[in-house]
Amino acid sequence: MQDEHAATPLPAYPFPRTSAIEPPPALAELRAAGPLHRVQLADGRQAWLVTRYDEVRTLLGHPAFGTQYPGTVPMTESEDNLAAGFMFLKDPPEHTRLRRSVTRAFTARRVAELRRRAMPVAADLVDQMLARGPEADVMEALAYPLPITMISELLGIAAEDRGRFRRWSDLILRSVEGGSDEEMGAAFLDLQQFVVKLVDGKPDGTDLVSDLARHSGEPDGLTRLEIAAMAMGLLMAGYVTTASAISHALLRLLGSPQVMAQVRAGQIETTRLVEELLRLQDEEVGINRIAQQDVEICGVRIARGDTVIISRAGANRDPGAFPDPTAISAGAERGPHLAFGHGIHHCLGAALARMELEVALGTLITKIPGIRLAVPPAELEWSCDGMDVSIKRLPVTW
Repeated sequence: MQDEHAATPLPAYPFPRTSAIEPPPALAELRAAGPLHRVQLADGRQAWLVTRYDEVRTLLGHPAFGTQYPGTVPMTESEDNLAAGFMFLKDPPEHTRLRRSVTRAFTARRVAELRRRAMPVAADLVDQMLARGPEADVMEALAYPLPITMISELLGIAAEDRGRFRRWSDLILRSVEGGSDEEMGAAFLDLQQFVVKLVDGKPDGTDLVSDLARHSGEPDGLTRLEIAAMAMGLLMAGYVTTASAISHALLRLLGSPQVMAQVRAGQIETTRLVEELLRLQDEEVGINRIAQQDVEICGVRIARGDTVIISRAGANRDPGAFPDPTAISAGAERGPHLAFGHGIHHCLGAALARMELEVALGTLITKIPGIRLAVPPAELEWSCDGMDVSIKRLPVTW
């Protein structure tokens, strides 16, 4: 068995990158060398980086890995700290209870209803692009407005409140220009108070928050603050990430003229195309997990308390799992990708994100068949923000 303290220089992670949508070459090089590697993080800590499909899938579903350091006393959410109740930061058994309650309300029927609402929203947004044309920034015109509108629909936010809901969300999650740290902090507090009031005033609607509030008195029901934390968590996990998925997918399509021609000709099913585009979406860091006990993976001993970074980008381009892994192969049978994770923390909003991506791309391609980049790819503005690679502007013309 290998020792985790081998005295060799460690690669610095995240790796330097030169593209918004393609992973750094170092990721493929490490994957070819083995499934598990020690890396040096920017803050000086060391971590394990997992890069191959089978091992990534195993670790995502392994009970020995959690979201908190061993011995950490879980915080309890409060009206001023809803983040302490985010489901994706919880481990079993608390995570199990929370997810079971939300899953019952987050049904396929609800997503289907949201699709019916999303289609006219997307159509109107693209019509506005066309009216202002012949050039537009897809980020501001569609990629951000569509998911924040659908989150508002999901949570049952009244039309008159959606403007400030988006302003707060943009300050917190997008770090919009001109927003100071003080303004971001104030926006976070304002948003938390708004969400708590939203829960308290939602006894009889048809939205997700109302459904959860109606069942709050049942044995497995959520408290008002747990529902508020869930609502905040859906915003945190589903706004900018979905906007990023839309922009990455469109940019990849615009750089793949043969695939785009097949899409326009109706030769590729949209649902299959979206799965391939999700598989190929890159990420900056990966999913962090903490070993809750000593465990051996691939002959390597991972000690209790060690940080493990799970690279979905590495796994989803593993040639051992996906033949010709860098190609968009929407016409071929592919195994399940890991863009939404796996196991108990598999993304609860995956069906919603898929739907939004299908609607956004389908509407753009149908209404603007001649859509193309308005600038050379090298001139696109992008940055690495947290876990994602963020495309700042995506100018297109037609």
